[in-house]
Amino acid sequence: MIEGLLRHCTEMKVEKNYVDSHGQNEVAFAFCHLLGFQLMPRLKRINVQKLYRPSTGNNDAYPNLQPILTRAINWDLIRQQYDQMVK
Repeated sequence: MIEGLLRHCTEMKVEKNYVDSHGQNEVAFAFCHLLGFQLMPRLKRINVQKLYRPSTGNNDAYPNLQPILTRAINWDLIRQQYDQMVK
């Protein structure tokens, strides 16, 4: 996906790239950001997806997202497992 964006052999300036669910992950988002364009995933089955809240105690902070929000992110678990996740 990134190779195609960098070597598309046109004069067009790419600002956004749309990919299916399998084309999006944290590494792809990071590289796209560093290269100066946005990765725009089309999420399959978005109607059944759930999002974690960034923190506890702010249940009313995102009124339009209430139907898909679940519990808060466990930041301590991410800190503990970060090195393994990066591998």
